[in-house]
Amino acid sequence: MTLPNLSTLTHLAVAEGCGGTTMALQYTRDILLDGGRAIWICERAPDPTRFTQLFEEVNVTLLSKLHLLTCGENISNGIDDARKLSDRLLPQIIVIDDWTPRTGHADVLAIDAIEKLQKSINGKCPILLTSSLYGDASGKNQWKVRGENKISKFGFQTWLLTIKQSGLQKRILTINEINHEFLLNDEGFTKI
Repeated sequence: MTLPNLSTLTHLAVAEGCGGTTMALQYTRDILLDGGRAIWICERAPDPTRFTQLFEEVNVTLLSKLHLLTCGENISNGIDDARKLSDRLLPQIIVIDDWTPRTGHADVLAIDAIEKLQKSINGKCPILLTSSLYGDASGKNQWKVRGENKISKFGFQTWLLTIKQSGLQKRILTINEINHEFLLNDEGFTKI
């Protein structure tokens, strides 16, 4: 596997256009290929072309173990539905893609739903959240992570995914201040 192992509670904060959904899909694909089950919560379904590229090698039987919950703008309802579904399905990963809005503050209802989900799952499978990074207007840091302070209280570890300046398809995944370099291509991320 070319991607680092997820922590039990991972928050992937992504600079625009870096492939955060692609990375989450790649983790999900790997779980399915290992025979596991996945729950995916999102505002709208992932891009069909990108999805087809990444899941080309996943047969229909394995793909049936991906439970996609598209919930529109009410992400907290989708998270609550995933919590109820996870009690019956026992997934190996739960992904909440784009859990925060692109502007403004993180939704209080979504934060509450994530806390309930985390308590319900209680470490039985990884939970992967994705969100968009935004520039730090104070100049103190390059990036700010929407909702990070709230969800870190539940134990989520924040990873940053950004573009490497020297290459169009090169990405940097920062985990605990350690940079990991990747190349983004049609099959997903490969370690450089």
